[in-house]
Amino acid sequence: MNIKDRQDCESNIRRIEELLGCGIFYQENAGHILQVSAFIDLMICLRDLMHKTEKYAQKIDFTDDILVNDYVTDVSDAIRAVRDACCHIDSFKRNFDENGNRGSHNIAYGRCNFMRKGDLELKSEYEDDAAVFYGMNRLYFKRHIIRAFEESKALLAAHLNAPYTQQIT
Repeated sequence: MNIKDRQDCESNIRRIEELLGCGIFYQENAGHILQVSAFIDLMICLRDLMHKTEKYAQKIDFTDDILVNDYVTDVSDAIRAVRDACCHIDSFKRNFDENGNRGSHNIAYGRCNFMRKGDLELKSEYEDDAAVFYGMNRLYFKRHIIRAFEESKALLAAHLNAPYTQQIT
């Protein structure tokens, strides 16, 4: 792993741990003015970490509870889709349907039916988790975000603990 990618990975890991550990995503902080900003930061760091994990180890590709669509087949795709929707206000990945009906940063805490529109049903199926929806894309905090993060750290551990491969001249 080159020095820049190693530094990026180390920085991403620290930042993700800070964001997940600060409590901003807990239900008692729902509606906090900085929650959306913290989530966007989380998605930027996690997406970059997923990319580098695939580059240096293997793709994080579990499919448990993933809402599959034309551009999402696994958790890395779902993270990319939500990151795109977060960072690009005009992204089609915020759309619920082909008519351009949109939605972003909707959080469901615990089990609930968030929305039904035609064949599309957005719901959170677990009492012990929170789901974030951007368009027709859903990420669970525990089942997707934290699991992908932990798997990524495990896969990159050997690369991050190894000496830098780029020589400074």
